[in-house]
Amino acid sequence: MTDFGQLKNYANYIKEDPFRRGLHFPAVEEVLGNLNKKRILDIGCGDGLFPRLLAERGASVVGYDRAPEKIAEARAHEDANVLDLKFVVATPDAFSYNGMFDAATSILVLQYATSLEELAAFFRSAWLHLVPGGRFVSIVLNPSFSAFGTDFFIRRFTKLQGNKLRSEFLDRASGRVEMAAMTHQYTDNEYERAAVDGGMKPEAWKKLFATRDAVEQMGASFWQPCHEHQPFALFIARKEL
Repeated sequence: MTDFGQLKNYANYIKEDPFRRGLHFPAVEEVLGNLNKKRILDIGCGDGLFPRLLAERGASVVGYDRAPEKIAEARAHEDANVLDLKFVVATPDAFSYNGMFDAATSILVLQYATSLEELAAFFRSAWLHLVPGGRFVSIVLNPSFSAFGTDFFIRRFTKLQGNKLRSEFLDRASGRVEMAAMTHQYTDNEYERAAVDGGMKPEAWKKLFATRDAVEQMGASFWQPCHEHQPFALFIARKEL
């Protein structure tokens, strides 16, 4: 799995990333609904950006990530001691918590699993810590995406051998590659089977469209390639009652 703790510019890049603010985060929040006093587990939390946004809206959030560097950044943020947040260094197999969550989330994390067994571990971790009926809401690389080599202004995906891809993070002004990471394009059946193997029931797949504010801010032409080619998808699995 890509070690994001070693990508030094990653946190600053994601902080300003219009895909996160205008596409990924709003889609997950819409599924979660009213966040007031809701208990959320964020899997692969990185430097804690999404947990902080959820906590600002009233949620109690625990995030875990395998990169100690990212958890250190999350804990050092000025809001870490003000909002209802906790950050832990852990992998899906090692995470434990004395409490249950109403929902779990992950933003572009699952596709970095290097095997189907590792992919299932993410769902198993969610299942172990969710209340009955709790949802695991994830943004993943779209299993049906095929526009490889297309510049999405700030992203480009290149097809490699098998299900491997190279994900490049681009500077919008120059088109220069700022960072690159190795990822995987799992099929929808593989995600669903991993969910079942992790004890959860696949519930839904959803396309992603930018919010009205994001379209007004960035312009319709910026979002058109995303809307047309759908590089990302939202996958929901549920812990059965």
